[in-house]
Amino acid sequence: MRYKELYKNISVVALGTALISLPLFTACESDVVDLSPVDKFSDLTAYGTPERCELSMVGAYDAAQCGMYINADNGWQRGYPFGAASIEQAEMRGEDMNLSAVFYDYTYSATYNLSTANNVAMWETSFEAINRYNTVMEGQEYAGKNGILDETTANQYKGECLFLRALTYHNLMIHYALPVNVDGNNNYGLPLYTKAINSPEAIQESLQIGRSSVEETYAQILKDLDEAEQLLPDVITASKISRASKGAAIALKTRVYLHLRKWDKVIEEAKKMEGGRFALESDPTTPFTAKSDNKESIFSIENSTEDNPDVNGALGQMMSGREGGRAIITSSPTVYNSKYWTKDDKRRSLVLYRASDDYYYCDKYQDPTTQDAWAPIIRYAEVLLNEAEAAARSNNKALALEKLNEVRNRSLANPSEESYKESDFSDTKALVDAILWERRIEFHGEGRRWEDIHRLANDDISPSGGIPAKIEYNNCKGQGAFVVNGEIKSEWFGSSKKFIPYTDKRFIWPIPLNDILRNPTLAKQQNAGW
Repeated sequence: MRYKELYKNISVVALGTALISLPLFTACESDVVDLSPVDKFSDLTAYGTPERCELSMVGAYDAAQCGMYINADNGWQRGYPFGAASIEQAEMRGEDMNLSAVFYDYTYSATYNLSTANNVAMWETSFEAINRYNTVMEGQEYAGKNGILDETTANQYKGECLFLRALTYHNLMIHYALPVNVDGNNNYGLPLYTKAINSPEAIQESLQIGRSSVEETYAQILKDLDEAEQLLPDVITASKISRASKGAAIALKTRVYLHLRKWDKVIEEAKKMEGGRFALESDPTTPFTAKSDNKESIFSIENSTEDNPDVNGALGQMMSGREGGRAIITSSPTVYNSKYWTKDDKRRSLVLYRASDDYYYCDKYQDPTTQDAWAPIIRYAEVLLNEAEAAARSNNKALALEKLNEVRNRSLANPSEESYKESDFSDTKALVDAILWERRIEFHGEGRRWEDIHRLANDDISPSGGIPAKIEYNNCKGQGAFVVNGEIKSEWFGSSKKFIPYTDKRFIWPIPLNDILRNPTLAKQQNAGW
């Protein structure tokens, strides 16, 4: 599936504005076919054939892959929200990847405001995507009711839209709302838009919708995922990784319940996936070298040489230390030097040394020139580690060790000797810490780090405390800083990148100025301190 080659006929609305854009299914590049506005189409025309219905579904994934970056002059690029940006921004909010240029410095240094590009783009493209999902969902329901689609296909399309909406809302929650166990900020979650907004009247109605509570937002996310699980097939054969499946809905629920701290539900959902079509690959590099066809990747966003986040956003361009890459996002000694990462661990082959600056780079996205690396959204390894953590926190040490070792052992040189044993952990905290470090190693460069920092802000066992201090690239460059089980020196950290507690307003991003100016309801519900 190449989004760029498919025409698009669903309206895209910038929520909270008084504007309706023309119904272009534009991809990351400008090669598009303009159609008449959707409100001039009858439902029969827009969704009049199964082929048009399928194209509209592709358009929903396109909105998730690559929305309009800030304004029309920048074009459809940089991979917001999920083509690349959700991964890059989440890594830049954490400490396990460093920044070699000013490109992401607003995020890395936490100097963002109501108008800085990265946080504005994440908000705007996410809500544009949500409206695309809602518009497509309503059109597909029409097609199903009128016999254009058979019931199975109509249900599948609805399930896919619900999954994408839940995924997008959850990503917004980790950036613009406090965790469930942190008081403050009026308990604001997000404005919940569940209907298509494709007319002036609908826009005016949407302007009256304020922010729901954190609990209400999570309830909607889970409602969408529960329904998606029932509607989706086990696999969509032609695009088995880049299209949502029943397993994708279940896997995402394990993540959401982990954030909700409902340990029993994490385990319950994870158990559903045992013995199914997803499993760990024997080689930890396979999900990246065989990105479109492996048994471990549950859901990824597809990029191609023709349709991708471009030189200013593609994962390979930003993270790779190989020739042709911009090498802006580096690996960090904080994770490379960890005592939890053994010297002969196979995953060390997924970080690449570059002699020119004596630095290591994430090597999961290995061909920066093609810019076609898929964005990994959720893998089976995460389901297992979600279950491991939930089990540890439920005092089920045996289950926690089993799932932790299942992930870790496949990368060890000598698992029979190096596998964790119960005696390795003096208490629950020691076990939870090991699981959290395993997540940092396993998902290095995949955007999971900020999710954990956010949900663990004031955790009772292993609190993150807030935004971690960051290493300054130039303080580390050429210093021989990357040493297995080596020390982390205080002089490597930047004076402007100090630890920020979660009680500071910068822990969550502000609602962008554009929406504050255009939407009087949201103007009264800005995040505290902004």
